[in-house]
Amino acid sequence: MNLLRTFAVLLSAAMFGLSPTASAQKTVTFIDSWHDFPGPQVYRDAHTGTAFYVESDGRHVAAISRDGKLLWVRDPFKDAHLEPYRTDHAQIISIGPGTWWGEGPPRKFREWVVITFNSSQFGALNPRNGDFQFLGQN
Repeated sequence: MNLLRTFAVLLSAAMFGLSPTASAQKTVTFIDSWHDFPGPQVYRDAHTGTAFYVESDGRHVAAISRDGKLLWVRDPFKDAHLEPYRTDHAQIISIGPGTWWGEGPPRKFREWVVITFNSSQFGALNPRNGDFQFLGQN
């Protein structure tokens, strides 16, 4: 029976292109919110010219001024003391201006940069110093 079970696992792994010994990060999928980490990303603020760069680890964000000076580097997930949710290692999958409904965001967040993690957690970065305000999760 154990031989049959082992064969079934190996066959399933081969069919789906998986390695039975791979130690890849466990990702839990969920409806309408799961996305793979796309890799490093850049968002440039049209008003200030500041570029916000999501590093290849998917966790650190660097702000670079229009003239190429490094303004700050932060790990928003760690800074906000967030806990793992829906995935073992949350990574930033989007960065950019916020999309707000109704009357829009509170005045405090109107100029901030919004980030979303592959865990469905999201929040806003203060563009001046990188302070992160956790806004929720779904």
